[in-house]
Amino acid sequence: MADKKKVALGLGIVGGTIGIIILATKAKAAPPIPPAEISLGDLAVYPPVVNPGGKVTISVIVTNTGGMKGSYEVVLGGDFMATKTVTLEPGESRMVSFEVTPTELGVYSVSVDGLTGSFSVVEVPVADIQLSDLVISPTEVYVGEPVSISVVATNFGTAAGSRTITFTVS
Repeated sequence: MADKKKVALGLGIVGGTIGIIILATKAKAAPPIPPAEISLGDLAVYPPVVNPGGKVTISVIVTNTGGMKGSYEVVLGGDFMATKTVTLEPGESRMVSFEVTPTELGVYSVSVDGLTGSFSVVEVPVADIQLSDLVISPTEVYVGEPVSISVVATNFGTAAGSRTITFTVS
């Protein structure tokens, strides 16, 4: 902005002489508005451990500490790549999140604008109880006669567990 001059005119009489008094002052320009200044912080990776195919959210807080509205491209890097553009008013903060779905076991690193984090993909132990070899003896009976029913239950999983087995006679 160009500097402006403020001019004041006055009329004065001194010893019978009339004169014009001109006073001029130079106005100061308004200070410039600072541009948008974007900062990122508080990187969060949740959950820190998932099964293959589980969803992981990577989020960061984006803040405009400048004096003008501004846009910023938030870039997810590391083992996953993605971008999102956010536009913020002066003083505004917003959470920007990325969701990833890893399918392989391992430890994954992520980064957003120099902030880093990680998460692990592991196979969580579960019980996998399967039934086989159903035996009913005898196969035909009269009402009130005893029947023997047996089944083999095998846990093919990697953790202990239980399963309710229900027999229905019709």
